[in-house]
Formats: sequence, C-alpha cells, structure tokens
Amino acid sequence: MNKNGRKEMKLKRLAALLLCAAVMLPLAACAKKPDSGTSRTSQTTDDTTVTPTKDGYTSITATDKDNKGAAAQDLMQGITKGKGASKKPDSRFANVAASFALDLFKDEYKSGKNTLVSPLSVLTALAMTQNGAEGKTLSEMQKVLGGLDRDTLNAYMNAYLAAVAGKDSALKCANSIWVDSKLDVKRAFLQKNADFYSAQAYKADFTSTRTVKEINSWVSKNTNGMIKKLVDQFDPLTVMVLMNALCLEAEWSDPYTDNCVSEGTFKNAKGNLVKAEYMYSQETEYIETENATGFVKYYKGGKFAFVALLPNEGTSIDSYIASLTGRDFLKALGSRKSEKVNTQMPKFKCEYSNSLVDTLKKMGMSTAFDGDRANFSSMATLKNENIYISDVIHKTFIEVAEKGTRAGAATAVIVGESAAMPVEQPKKVRLTRPFVYAIIDTRTNLPLFIGAQTDI
Repeated sequence: MNKNGRKEMKLKRLAALLLCAAVMLPLAACAKKPDSGTSRTSQTTDDTTVTPTKDGYTSITATDKDNKGAAAQDLMQGITKGKGASKKPDSRFANVAASFALDLFKDEYKSGKNTLVSPLSVLTALAMTQNGAEGKTLSEMQKVLGGLDRDTLNAYMNAYLAAVAGKDSALKCANSIWVDSKLDVKRAFLQKNADFYSAQAYKADFTSTRTVKEINSWVSKNTNGMIKKLVDQFDPLTVMVLMNALCLEAEWSDPYTDNCVSEGTFKNAKGNLVKAEYMYSQETEYIETENATGFVKYYKGGKFAFVALLPNEGTSIDSYIASLTGRDFLKALGSRKSEKVNTQMPKFKCEYSNSLVDTLKKMGMSTAFDGDRANFSSMATLKNENIYISDVIHKTFIEVAEKGTRAGAATAVIVGESAAMPVEQPKKVRLTRPFVYAIIDTRTNLPLFIGAQTDI
C-alpha cells in the first residue's frame, strides 16, 4: 500500500476492539414468584437523555411525551461518596477472582455455542448486592464470591476498579441502584455502595414505562451505545434493580495493515467449514500448556491485552473448557514466554445474553433467589413482605477488528528461512477452529471478559 493509501486508512481507523457488558439484578417482593421471562432484551432506541450533575452523579430526563409515570428521582441527596477502605489486589484476590471467572464461564458455556461473559461485571453487581445480605443469604454469596468476607471484598474491589477503570482508562465502569417508591431502602446500604462502587441511586416507579426507558438510557450511555436496551418491562413485583455496566474501547498496540488480511475457512464446532476473514501478525508472547497453545496481543498503553488459547489437535473445545480452572488460567498467563509467534486470527463479533440464575444456583447461591428464605434485611424493608433476587440478566457484546481497524504501523508477518544461515522458526498459532479468548488486565492477568468462539 502506498503512503497516501496508508494515510487514508489511518484517518478511517476505528477502535480495534469494542466490548461491553451489562448486568441487572431485579429484586422482587415475595407475594408470588415472577415468571422466568420477566426481562427480555432487544436492540431499539430509547427516548431519554442522561446528563452529569455538579456532584458527579447523573440526572436522567425523559424526552418522550408519551412516557407515562413520574421521572426517576435522585436518592443521593445527603449521601456524599466517601473514601472506602482500599486493599491492593494481591495473589489472594487474583486466585479468588480467577476462580470465580472460570466457574462462571464454564457454567455458562453450552456445547458448541459462542459464549462471552464479563466476570468483572457480574462480580461487581453481586458484591454490591451482598452489601445488603445477611444470614445464610450472605454466607452463600460470600462462598460463591470466593470466601472473602464482605469488608475485605469491598476493599479489594475498590482498589481494583480504581486501577483498571480509573481516569483516562480505556475501560469504563458504572453502577446504579434503582428503588421502587414503596420500598424503604437503607441509607447505610446506599452509602456503602457509593463509597466502594461509586453507585448512583434513584427512586422510581417500576410500573411506569418511563422508568424502563430511563434504565435503558442509563445502560446505553454507560456502554457507549453498544447495548441500547436491556429490559422491555418489569414484573409487577419488582421493587429494586442493581446494575453494572462495563465498556472497553481500545486500539491494538500494533494494528493490522491491509496486506495482513485475507479470506480463509474456519472449522466450526460442528465440523463444518465456514468462510472467515483472517488477520495475520507476528506477536512476541507465546503460551504453551499441556493441552493448548496461545498468544498475547496488546492494546495501546499495555494496560490490557487480548489472549487466545487454542486446544491441541484431538482436544475438543468442550473438554478443554471443562478442564480449565482459575489457577490453570493464571498459571498459563504467568508462564508465557517472550518468543516470536506467527498468528492467524479471524475477525469476529459476538453478542451474548442470558439469565444467570441457574448458573449462580449451581455455583452455590440459592437462598438469595428464594422468596421465603432470602435475607436482604440490610438492604431494604417492605411492609409485610420479603424481598429476593428474581433474576440476574447479563448481556455482553464484542467486536474484534472490524473493517477500518487494519491501518497503522503493524508488525509484518515473517515467514520463511534463510538458506545461508538457519534461523529458528517462530511458533505458530492458527485460530482456524474453536478457541477460548479473554481480555485481561496485564498487571494481574485477570480476565475482564472471557469467551469461546466456536463459529464465525
């Protein structure tokens, strides 16, 4: 490509990675249990605007004249974000977070299906909810979240979120709590989640279409429009919603050039060959374990990186995922070698949405979903009725290397040998069949997002 062509491509360059996640935990009164499909996702536009206020929180205004019901009210009056305890992430936290991540991923993965979860998003939403739990509900949540006591987890999360999603970071994190007008929410609960998670809080009418629009507007704003709508309506018994939104937009440190892209075929989980557009590069960090090989490709700044893990020939993607543990994942990343590796990676896009109720129950958190036994007495009270988690909605989106991301000073693919002087050949990792991938924080190697691409 000539200089003018490269310049033009630079001007057209988009982000190399668009990736986001949203988690919503609706809590309901226990008069009757809601239907399993109370919250459904779709991709439509909303009619509300979200603007920052002087105190750093967010004001939400509905613009649709047909919206019914009162607008959500700010519950942060009188609550000033304090400086919660902070505990620098160490090996203990890394092991806990990695174990939670891989357990969540393995339980969500369905044979042969593209899957993408954000352990950080789910962990953040559950940690916020845990601040209102007591008794067996709290003990089960603590066990699922790694066995750390509530205060310790809050301190770890406070420091970790500040490190990975602080000012000027490519990763954006936002939290909010929405409370029905009939619910008496504990101010200590709001204060704790403001201190540790910078959580906003709003009083809303969950029977109002306006509230649905406002919540979807909040999600859209905090995922940069990649998730425009998370919920269509709420069950009549919904009294509170806790939400987390994560969004990462980053460019490759070494973008792919136009001549490093070509068409090929991908052998999917069913054994069928499908067309794919491949990107070729030479990376400098190689991963090799007993049953997989892989590589690391960095984003600008080096704070985040893309990790690919390809099961060895003869090892199915299902059995490989089933065998993975948090300790295995950290060990693989920790033992990566500074070694040239020729890579072949397909462009891909994945949208994933699911209820996490069954997965979290399987992981050991059942009481929180039981209308009769759940104990969220430190969260809120409701006259003559108990409250419990009715659902956990998780939605993710990723788009890797869309058209326009290929320009820039990329490292060219180097293939071949010298007849005059033998040169050690680089390793090869060709992602031409199902693989596992993750977006990691390079300081801890923890997966912020982890997925399986089984088809293109």
